[in-house]
Amino acid sequence: MVKHRPNWIERGILPLGLFIVALALRVWLVGGSLPYVEHVDEPAVLEVAIRMVRDGDFSPHIFRYPSLYYDLLAATTKLHVWWGVAAGLYRSDQDIPFKNNGVTSVPALYIWGRTLTAILGAASVPAILALGRRMFDRRVGLLAAVALMVTAFHVTHSHYITVDAPTSLWVLLCILGAWVVASDGSWRGYLLAGVALGLAAGTKYNAGAVVPAIMLAHVIHWHRASLGRPFLMLVACGAVSILAFLATTPYALLDMQTFLGDLRFNAAHYANGGHGDFVGTWPFGAYAYFYWDEGLLPTVCLLLLVGLPVLARHRPAQVSVLLSAIIPAQLLLLSYAVHFTRNLLPILPLLILLAAAGAVALADEIARRVRPRAAQHAALAILAAALVIPQAYNTYKHLDYWSRPHTMVVAAEDLKKLPQGARSAAELPPTLFGGRVAIFPLKRITAQSLAWYRANGFRYLAVNDDLRSAEDDAAYAQIRAAATVVRAFPPRRAGVQPGPSGAILDLGEHLDEMRFVRRGMSFGGQIALLGYEIKPGELRSRIAPLEGADQRELDPGQPVQINLYWRSLSATGVDYTLFIHVIDASGARVAQRDLPLRYDDYPSSRWRTDELVIDRADMALPSLPPGDYRLIIGLYNPANGAALPAEVPEPELLTLHVR
Repeated sequence: MVKHRPNWIERGILPLGLFIVALALRVWLVGGSLPYVEHVDEPAVLEVAIRMVRDGDFSPHIFRYPSLYYDLLAATTKLHVWWGVAAGLYRSDQDIPFKNNGVTSVPALYIWGRTLTAILGAASVPAILALGRRMFDRRVGLLAAVALMVTAFHVTHSHYITVDAPTSLWVLLCILGAWVVASDGSWRGYLLAGVALGLAAGTKYNAGAVVPAIMLAHVIHWHRASLGRPFLMLVACGAVSILAFLATTPYALLDMQTFLGDLRFNAAHYANGGHGDFVGTWPFGAYAYFYWDEGLLPTVCLLLLVGLPVLARHRPAQVSVLLSAIIPAQLLLLSYAVHFTRNLLPILPLLILLAAAGAVALADEIARRVRPRAAQHAALAILAAALVIPQAYNTYKHLDYWSRPHTMVVAAEDLKKLPQGARSAAELPPTLFGGRVAIFPLKRITAQSLAWYRANGFRYLAVNDDLRSAEDDAAYAQIRAAATVVRAFPPRRAGVQPGPSGAILDLGEHLDEMRFVRRGMSFGGQIALLGYEIKPGELRSRIAPLEGADQRELDPGQPVQINLYWRSLSATGVDYTLFIHVIDASGARVAQRDLPLRYDDYPSSRWRTDELVIDRADMALPSLPPGDYRLIIGLYNPANGAALPAEVPEPELLTLHVR
């Protein structure tokens, strides 16, 4: 049989095209759910890279994972900082926040880091293409590449800032080197296998479990390990793998105490930990269910079961090399007490390659028994479809799901669309609200009581059920029972959209329970002042509650905080400006403040008829002599200077006393 020689399309265009499509699938959702970080490992990994960049330190100072991915991520973070400084987002790398647990204030950095993972994960597709062609033939290589390209589990984990999907690239290259050894025993095979093994272990320690594949490949070619040149080549392969590992994790030697301590931590965690996708040693059934339900899906599992015996009969060497990588790695994971299914990603492509080769072997077997030859092509098409289509459909569902907005991002957008006059509280990050000065991000809604919210003019609450605990269930139940649900969000298990369940609650308006000082006056029949709160204090960025304060005494030069409670009597269509004049005992104006009502986010042209609107009118005052000072207020149209007529010529809000 004449061996097929790939042309320039197969050598260059096809791998590049497959890589581009694979990358497109893996970067499709790099911004998914942000600023919420749904994968718990992403912040921990990224924080190491951020610390390395901020401190200018090449050591990660942590070895829960080896250093290669940390180094690549730190380089990506540094590039992002350079870009961010040029774009005016940062002044320096010190502006990157170190902690990003749960929610990040730098979503662009996550997009850059996830893109790094996506590139490495997508590179696994041309790698499996090359491996499949070399081990079997071009049909197997292409089928395996297409199958891996659309495998949902690989696509999913290729857009997280984690080490699992990148490790699969190095494992594939390691097995490619091993098969070159088995084929011709050349130095290039030993060197490729050694370097790739070192890079695999330098990305994820347990990837080193595939080393038996290299040893078996050596035996396949040389039949027995002699003490001559073949043995030296195997030793050189091992030495190269160690050097590659140390080149990517040099502080394993330079900071050996920390390195060994973290290895002991990993061992203890996997031996005794109490959390994971499932727990307990040797959970064969749990892994089998994962492969059947999510990792490979039923069609691929059946192809492995049916096709592997046929394949082993015709290609025993190839099957044995692949299984000598898969089985030790799987047994290592089975021996743990803590199990994360993503740890299977280094060997998942090898299982897909076996399934693809099994499908082709079954088609060839049919061709030997059935005529005409078209039956072979039909059989291969059906088996290939069984391998690819279920995975492609799962990937479509995955992309569709994660393309939907995160529940809490939707909650923030819905909250901003509601009337903004009264205050709102939200278990949401401040970055979602920008300059909305009446929306208060809180760690826990239940940190305050229902009575407190009503007394301080809070109308809407945005609730994140991920933050509920047994301790505050009763307090939250009381708040919810007294509110109207504006919108409810489904739990994750419903599979509707990413993010936790939650709700936007309307507490209603309870003017009689609000604690502000009543001081009523009307302006032009359009806007009425209901009252105020006042106390000495620094100027505020939000309309924070002053809890009914009426503290009018202050020291010379001390700023004053003022909340004003307004009622919109009719739609104005005008952005009125509020003036406050400070008048001394002689009638002279000694200070003033002129700013549009709710100038930050909710000017009076947007107020709704009969809406309660709370505004802050904080003032910086000069160093006034001791005495009493009247605060005179009014409203005017800044476009023409026309004042809204007040009930009295000089409407006095209150009198200040400077000590």
